Amino acid sequence: MESLALMVAVIVAPAMFGGPIALVLSLWRLEHISPFRKVVILVLSIASALIGIYLCIGGISRGAIFIGLMGIGSGAAALWRIFKLAPKRNNQAKFLKKT
Repeated sequence: MESLALMVAVIVAPAMFGGPIALVLSLWRLEHISPFRKVVILVLSIASALIGIYLCIGGISRGAIFIGLMGIGSGAAALWRIFKLAPKRNNQAKFLKKT
């Protein structure tokens, strides 16, 4: 019985914690983002989105669907912030340093 609880924790944890952690990492000092932090955000976001999709499609329970949607939403928001907002802010910071 303990192994089943461990298996559930391993499946649900990336969707429940990976997406919000990636979102927090993408919110913190976006103009000074390092390549390592981009990779960590990318891995956490993709893992939370994929496991979130699995939880939503599986039709396990309403709680699992809610956790899956939370993982998908926060992972997508973190990816959006990295790929859409980070390059613009980096270019603005470089432009401001030149003038």
